[in-house]
Amino acid sequence: MQDKAAEPYPFSINSGTTGTEAGTEPTARIFPPQEDPIARLDRALQRISFALSKRPPQQDTSLTERQETERQELLANVDALILRVRDALEQSAPLPERKD
Repeated sequence: MQDKAAEPYPFSINSGTTGTEAGTEPTARIFPPQEDPIARLDRALQRISFALSKRPPQQDTSLTERQETERQELLANVDALILRVRDALEQSAPLPERKD
């Protein structure tokens, strides 16, 4: 699952201009305000999980079993982190307004 919005937008926090103008270098990059930070975090965690699961196997057999075990543990930890973030966000989300 590759995300099209993976690259940051070229806006500088300090000046509001693009970093491609002559003589300017952005000190930090931001996303436009309409981009939901929760969705960005979820996509980032999904990309990490996807990249780890699609990593090609190594040819060295002496450490392969240990490294595979570590990779499986890392994947499980990333998946657990995704679930914890989702649970925390669901708990902190405002309740929908009632229209009685």
